[in-house]
Amino acid sequence: MSLVSRRVLLTAAAVPLVLGASAGSAVAAPDDEVDPGREVLAANDGWAAHDGGTTGGAAAGADHVFHVDNWPELRAALGGDDARGDTTPRIVYVHGSVDAYVRADGTRTTCATFEQEAGFSQAEYIETFDPAGPWGWEEPSGPLVEAQDAAADAQAAQTQQHIGSNVTIVGVGDDASITGASLSIRDSDNVIVRNLTVSDSTDCFPEWDPGDGQEGNWNSRYDNISVRTSTHVWIDHNTLDSGDVPPSELDAVYGRPYEVHDGLLDITHGADLVTVSYNHFGEHDKTMLIGSSDSRTEDRGKLRVTVHHNRFTDIGQRAPRVRYGQVHVYNNLYEQTPASDPEGFHYYWGVGHESALYVQNNYVDLAPGADPASIVGHYGGTAMTETGTVLDRRPVSALDLYNAANPDEPLGDDAGWDPIYQVRVLPGQAVPGYVGAKAGAGVL
Repeated sequence: MSLVSRRVLLTAAAVPLVLGASAGSAVAAPDDEVDPGREVLAANDGWAAHDGGTTGGAAAGADHVFHVDNWPELRAALGGDDARGDTTPRIVYVHGSVDAYVRADGTRTTCATFEQEAGFSQAEYIETFDPAGPWGWEEPSGPLVEAQDAAADAQAAQTQQHIGSNVTIVGVGDDASITGASLSIRDSDNVIVRNLTVSDSTDCFPEWDPGDGQEGNWNSRYDNISVRTSTHVWIDHNTLDSGDVPPSELDAVYGRPYEVHDGLLDITHGADLVTVSYNHFGEHDKTMLIGSSDSRTEDRGKLRVTVHHNRFTDIGQRAPRVRYGQVHVYNNLYEQTPASDPEGFHYYWGVGHESALYVQNNYVDLAPGADPASIVGHYGGTAMTETGTVLDRRPVSALDLYNAANPDEPLGDDAGWDPIYQVRVLPGQAVPGYVGAKAGAGVL
């Protein structure tokens, strides 16, 4: 079915659409049922409620309301290659499974497709820059790197999509998903993303950086969702994960994990006024970065983010890691399943350069062997506020645990501010039952 034929003649006064409706149908709902495409962020619901609030595509006209069930339709509904900078109010309802590797003609691309288009071989790249070979520990350079960049550009052209201003994207039912994509909210204002499983933003062409750490590391380009130079963004009731290649399934190349993922949700480059609520972050390493660089001083006064009622399962780090921003992290569930590898856990709350992290009433369930002193990670910051943490059913101070284990580099206990935009702050003991039932896609 064409995109045009999927436009639904809805206005703000039209009959609401129920999330459980079948694809392409509008179903009458009770008077108090809100069309999720026109639902707006509640007052005081985190930083995205500040300075006018976040309404997404609630004002969209009938000709900018779309129902899509494949990647080409989704991209067209968002404005295609011209989406970045577009301010036209839009509502996009996503039905079923959307595969970002599928082209408009119905054919499916692969990593090999992008290699062929660029005249590049990742296998040759790996062979050439092996530090055990003639190249040694020098940074990769030359024509092979240029060819890799071209292959990466080909992948980005297929799988990366910008989201403009005044947009709501919402999944319909409990099975709406986008796989293989990197959704970029860049240079935008007033964006809502809800009720979607966004999975596996695999980078076909990871880059080797021999100077990253003592042993070098593989780094990837794409986040499942990236928010940068954008304001008033609400990310709510989504499931984000690594798909079929979680950290536990990564191969080792040059003795290091061959990392094909970057973040699940990164908020960087001066993004501001963001609320991240009721999402489920599945097995992953670098989960949520807030603030991209210590040297980016223009981020001062920005990166104001609220992270509440989210569920983090078997993640390695960055939940979140913060630079500069005033970030409120409350009522989140952090859990490690019995299958979790304690060696894969680094920390949850990263206190970075000039950060003001306020952590309140969270619940942490660590796997046996994981170090409670590592719940807090010190990355150049000086202080954080931490209160109401429950660890394995016991009230604790994660900050005190960190400071006791690190007496030579302690953190202060005052982030220097108090949150005013917050709703439904539960006691820490109530978090597992409530967040476990409410977080993630398909449970709106």
